[in-house]
Amino acid sequence: MLELVRINNAAVAKRLADVLARRGIHTRLEEGQGEYTLFLTDPARLEEARELARDFLADPAGRRWQDDAWRASEPVTGLPREKVFTGGGWFASLGPVTRTGLIACALIFLSPYVIGPVLYEALMFPDQPRILMSQPWRLLTPMLLHFSALHIIFNLLWWCDLGRLIERFQSSFQLLWLTLVVAAVSNFAQYLDTGPRFGGLSGVVYGLLGYLWLYGKVNPAAGYQLRREIVLLMLAWLVICYVGLSGIVANTAHLTGLLSGAAIGALVGLYRRMRYYRG
Repeated sequence: MLELVRINNAAVAKRLADVLARRGIHTRLEEGQGEYTLFLTDPARLEEARELARDFLADPAGRRWQDDAWRASEPVTGLPREKVFTGGGWFASLGPVTRTGLIACALIFLSPYVIGPVLYEALMFPDQPRILMSQPWRLLTPMLLHFSALHIIFNLLWWCDLGRLIERFQSSFQLLWLTLVVAAVSNFAQYLDTGPRFGGLSGVVYGLLGYLWLYGKVNPAAGYQLRREIVLLMLAWLVICYVGLSGIVANTAHLTGLLSGAAIGALVGLYRRMRYYRG
């Protein structure tokens, strides 16, 4: 194998591997000491691969490459399994954190039909914040509670879509800690506004939206950005909820989730952009 290029950004390296695979150029991606090295398996295509790599690295977020990462003909090889999700249908394409969140929400939603409301009551935000000292998980667990089929379907569709992006292009750990931080902020803010009777993953969903939106804006070299239509749709829904056209909704959790996720996305994106351009 021949070394093709070294890149210090995991997402960019994986997208380049996908771009090459789309054109039938097979590579192996290896990680070491903070760098990601692409090795070419077919020496006969070295010049073609070098030219494509130069063009891609000059503008990783360019429209020319937008669809390649999603339509690659071969999976990237040489990375840990948890960082590459291929085959096995939609559910298998989800990362472990996204999948776990989906299953947990579904099982908890069904639990009242089996054991009554006991689990919901144990996971609800406490009436008195001091209870959090002995039951700290209740700061987070309201995100797992849903109160109608439409509520859980809407939230889980967005959770799977946005969570999968973060796990694919960053890491499962990134999605995990981001989810926990946004859940804590949005749940506590909602409690201060309306009291303890609320639930749902939508505060976290808006946090993931804000994170990906600002991360892509601040760090375009990452090579992926949310489509403008998605952002506008979710912001429009936020406004609809605030003006009261959708019934009783945890608006404060939505807004604080969006703002906290966006702030984290901007900070993380700026940090990684600085690292990327420093080489």
